[in-house]
Amino acid sequence: MLEAFYATERGSLEDATINGSFDLHPELVWIDLIAPSQEEQQWVLDAYEQNLPTLKSLEDISSSARFYRDDDGILHISTYFLTKNKNYQVDGDVDDSLPMLAMVQTVAFILHKDRLFTMRGEKLVAFRAFRARARRNDYDMDYKDPTWILLGLLEAKLDELADILEDIHKDLERYSTEVLNNHHREKILDLDDMITRLAQQEDMLGKAQLCLIDLRRVLTFLARPRALGSHIYDADIRELSEDVRSLVEHDAFLFQKVRFLLDTTSGFINTEQNDTIRRFSILPSMLAPPMLIASIYGMNTDVLPFAHGSLSFWIVIGILMAFLVLPMFYFRWKKWI
Repeated sequence: MLEAFYATERGSLEDATINGSFDLHPELVWIDLIAPSQEEQQWVLDAYEQNLPTLKSLEDISSSARFYRDDDGILHISTYFLTKNKNYQVDGDVDDSLPMLAMVQTVAFILHKDRLFTMRGEKLVAFRAFRARARRNDYDMDYKDPTWILLGLLEAKLDELADILEDIHKDLERYSTEVLNNHHREKILDLDDMITRLAQQEDMLGKAQLCLIDLRRVLTFLARPRALGSHIYDADIRELSEDVRSLVEHDAFLFQKVRFLLDTTSGFINTEQNDTIRRFSILPSMLAPPMLIASIYGMNTDVLPFAHGSLSFWIVIGILMAFLVLPMFYFRWKKWI
């Protein structure tokens, strides 16, 4: 898919209809390619003489070559974006009670003096949010300068990461209530499910931290004097860098909270398992004395007391019941059962 945008006189971005390379005119300031076909990449090459990387090369690119300016003065940036997908079950149904799974996708930015090229493997929420705001010019930017589009997309990425961390924080507060107020803990299965949820949240926090650190590296690169060639973007880059710093700290706090809940839930599971084992160990202790008496009176001998007489059977049964009931009351008094 290939989408293109141009800057209007009122300072917003509008999309243009693209049916071939002949529609890619010089007034377009942003060319957005989503899993492009070879034909669409050829359109860009014919119209702007710009070679585009393949999606496979975006995944394999080394960290040292993620941000650079080539000999023609074209800026190349590859950065991570975080996406959330529904947690599908084996049978294909969606379980909304579970947190969504996180995936990291690499997006390529190629910044010319007159336009910006972006390339990605699938649709992203941050791009959709930026386009909606750019149509209304909520960012109050001059979109005729493609550098502002680049900074706007990075800001949209930061906003999405902030929303993801906020959602995780809300989920962890709810999980804290469920774990810490679950006094009875009658089902180990519920606690096992909680561990799965917390592990998924920890995985998402790790990927969010990866994207934040990668964004901080991008902003550090853009803050260099030779990167953008102008100081008019310095204030916005510093503001974004400060927001990244605060989100990294918030992410670290959420990491600690997840670890605390994981340790607490694991402790509850161990306590529940120990209680179960203790109950099973008490049962043989209660049954051992009656079984001993029953085995003694089962011997073929006449010297046992209460071995004869019409009341002997009931006397022995009473002794057996006493040895069974008295330990039960003792264990309940000790609150072992």
